[in-house]
Amino acid sequence: MPSKINVAVVGLGTSAQAVHLPMLQRRHDRFQLTAVVDISPRRLREAAEKWGIEEERRYGSVKDLMAAARSKDVELDAVVFSADGVKGEDILQIIKRGIPVLVEPPVAYGTEELQAIVEFERMAGRPLVMLAYGAVYDSSVKLLVEENQARDLRTLEFETLMPASSVMHGKHHVTSAAYDLPSEQRIERRENLKDAVEKGAGPGANQRDRDIYVKGLLTGVLAQLALMRATYGPLTELHGVRHWPEQVIPGSIEVLGALEKGVHVRLVWHYLPFAPEFHDAIRVVTNRRQGRVEIPAVADLDTRGSFTFTQKSDGAIVKSERLSEHSPAYGLHEAFYAFVAKGKVPAYGLSEALEDLEISRTILAELALVDGRDINEAPEVEGEADDNEGRGHGAEAREGSTVVAENPLTETPIATAPEPVEDEFGSVSSKGAEQGEVEISEQSAPAQAEPSEAEGASGNEPSGA
Repeated sequence: MPSKINVAVVGLGTSAQAVHLPMLQRRHDRFQLTAVVDISPRRLREAAEKWGIEEERRYGSVKDLMAAARSKDVELDAVVFSADGVKGEDILQIIKRGIPVLVEPPVAYGTEELQAIVEFERMAGRPLVMLAYGAVYDSSVKLLVEENQARDLRTLEFETLMPASSVMHGKHHVTSAAYDLPSEQRIERRENLKDAVEKGAGPGANQRDRDIYVKGLLTGVLAQLALMRATYGPLTELHGVRHWPEQVIPGSIEVLGALEKGVHVRLVWHYLPFAPEFHDAIRVVTNRRQGRVEIPAVADLDTRGSFTFTQKSDGAIVKSERLSEHSPAYGLHEAFYAFVAKGKVPAYGLSEALEDLEISRTILAELALVDGRDINEAPEVEGEADDNEGRGHGAEAREGSTVVAENPLTETPIATAPEPVEDEFGSVSSKGAEQGEVEISEQSAPAQAEPSEAEGASGNEPSGA
């Protein structure tokens, strides 16, 4: 493999223009951008002109790109896949030629769709897909793990505040989404996405469930699960889940659980469209110290993360801070280069993605139980799955919350409840430890109810690429 690898970017939307194209250009010592792909002719033209891609290196589909690669009209060592919609068939086309892919998550909306890609990678005998979770490759996260062993952890918490896209990406002057596709193609994409989401969420899921699944779990909580897995391992016990405010989608989602070694974890993800900035943090409490990692948005190409910890030393309280060597975007693309050029196994690939997608679906199932429904079983009465009226047995519980006495990830009883934790992230209280129950304490809903995100996320019109 040469010192520079030839890369194509598929999908020229926000992630491509705000993160991948700028980083590929900055790291011209590592990457040579040889082609771009987008199904929207207008966005393909506008973005390609902005980034200096000649017309003969622009393609309208992955099929056309693969044809050009077969005929050697384009040199191709790797692909950055940042298109939206249903991705499985396109990703399979690429990896069947042995070409490694960096994919903007989620790779798929359902485990069956993702399993097909996993199976091919397994037959290939080597990793071919890496997921673009920038926070996983921030060096402050590595510092956290190196200096705090899992056996010393008391609690582990993840909190994300997600503002509107314009807050994170406005400075990059992203070209607008284009709807210049033929109506037949738009309808087909819409129906394919709708079918994938309905299948992924389950036959008993209603529209509210599907919106929470796509706009909250797959967009936010899945990234937290990935970061947790990359630091101290996967979630192995699920103790409690909550979504609030009830009428706001995606709103806020809270997950309580534990790691394999019994470390109790808390994940909180908020969509706050009017928030002034993105916020992503990990907080640890160990036997001897408290630590906190602040991770910038991956689109903040020049902002580094930080690791701050407080401990006692010679009777005095000492607070120290260390900065990451580079931004999350830099670390992500360095890892991508090592994956393609050196064959280094990525920190987060398909097998991890499949396991965490299954966990996300389990969380959705527990949230649906608040409404007295099973997402895995179609309703007996036609239209029942889309009935948003009533709260079922959940009306007797706290708003949008459920407690779990049996671990749905392993179908075994939960022996103990988490210890009470009270901190800057909010409060969690335990109740009924003898029965293994967990109670999630009430928190105030945001003062302003946020509008729903782009309708395409839950099965309507996708943004095009």
